[in-house]
Amino acid sequence: MGSACDNIFYLCHRFYQLKRNLMTKIQEYLAALPEDKKALFIPVFGSVDKFYTVVYLIIRNEHVTDQEKPERYEDRLQVIRQVKNKVEELVSSYGLDGKEIVADIASDYFEDFVNYKEPELDITNEEFIAIIRNL
Repeated sequence: MGSACDNIFYLCHRFYQLKRNLMTKIQEYLAALPEDKKALFIPVFGSVDKFYTVVYLIIRNEHVTDQEKPERYEDRLQVIRQVKNKVEELVSSYGLDGKEIVADIASDYFEDFVNYKEPELDITNEEFIAIIRNL
């Protein structure tokens, strides 16, 4: 019979495997970035995971605005697309393919959308707005 430490290690390892199975390809790619690349995301986004969430929300806001066409939606779409372009340029300045990474996160959003999935996002409105303002 294994020790308590062996059991805890097994449970932690199993949880890690389950989490990896739930991650999309772009989430796996971002998680596998070298630590020096991940560190580049911290000043603006706080973490790579928060970066993913912010881009996901930008894409969702663009889609919802385009679909619902609220008052002055053209102006809103223009601002959202400017923010998206800033994110792409910022990530490209890290030596990564900003356009491709944002496009992959957009694919995740649209995959969720067509499958009626609404993932829990670990960010408050205040955090999201603060990050957007810091771009």
